[in-house]
Amino acid sequence: MNTLICLNSHYSTTRLVTKEIPNMTKDSMSKVQTQLFLPQNLHRKGEGGLRSEGYFKKSCVGKPLVTIITVALNGVNYIEKTMKSVINQTYDNVEYVVIDGGSTDGTLDIVKKYKDSITYWISEPDDGISDAFNKGISLSAGDIIGILSAGDWYETDTIAQVVSHFSTGKADIVHGMSQYWDSSAKKTHLICANHDLLHREMTVCHLTVFALRKCYTSIGLFRREFRYAMDYEWLLRAKVSGMTFLYINRCLAHSREGGISDRKWRSALWEVAQAKSIHFHGRINHLLYFVYQVIKGTVRRYLDHIGLQFITRFYHTRYSLTKKTRSID
Repeated sequence: MNTLICLNSHYSTTRLVTKEIPNMTKDSMSKVQTQLFLPQNLHRKGEGGLRSEGYFKKSCVGKPLVTIITVALNGVNYIEKTMKSVINQTYDNVEYVVIDGGSTDGTLDIVKKYKDSITYWISEPDDGISDAFNKGISLSAGDIIGILSAGDWYETDTIAQVVSHFSTGKADIVHGMSQYWDSSAKKTHLICANHDLLHREMTVCHLTVFALRKCYTSIGLFRREFRYAMDYEWLLRAKVSGMTFLYINRCLAHSREGGISDRKWRSALWEVAQAKSIHFHGRINHLLYFVYQVIKGTVRRYLDHIGLQFITRFYHTRYSLTKKTRSID
């Protein structure tokens, strides 16, 4: 057994490091084929990290390896906070994989700034968010996998909390609350998720989701044809496949309002309806769901535009499937 090394005691990703190469074997029964490095790409802008220097991470007794995947594209204004929230975790067996879609705005300069605390990073064009997620999962060696997009960030002890809940052996997927912030860096609302209502709509905060590796190897990766609601389709697939969900009643992650699913909300709703059609019968009902949600979303945005946000806040507090509460600093 190779000796574990501490490259830098300050970071979660540089403690419990080994020179032993992980066993990324090919399994014909698995729906995920793992790899240490992505195949060569003529359009690649760069790659690096600890793996390139011969340092790797693996699970230890009592310390399962947790892989965190960050996907980014031109996220220069936000990615540093995301990355720091991962490498500064209190849990000390974290593997960090950063998948950049070929940024041109200085994002790579920030990634390279932290290259000595990233397990593996790569920058090259991809086929959208689902493709980037899938690349990251294929590069993961962890027993537990979390996805944190550029612009989101964890609480300092999030991974430690998640690992302690997985240790009970009662869950395949663990998730929790997420705090949202507006453009002026003020808290807006705290979302309390409910996985029992996934059949209705997206009632789980994907940025808080951690899944056992076996979830991906048994039900597969994200559908690349989904551009905005790929997380909902995958979680719904996991639910109908019998995966066990466990909810932590505390804030695990933070996000800024105005993400791509907010900007493309109609397209996201259409994909939610498509996901429901894939996994449940009754296509007409799902089309009606789409129409209803578009009408509701249009009314909400109009009320917000004319300064009547209190009406939508009241509605969410009383009737939303995912409880939204006002945050108190």
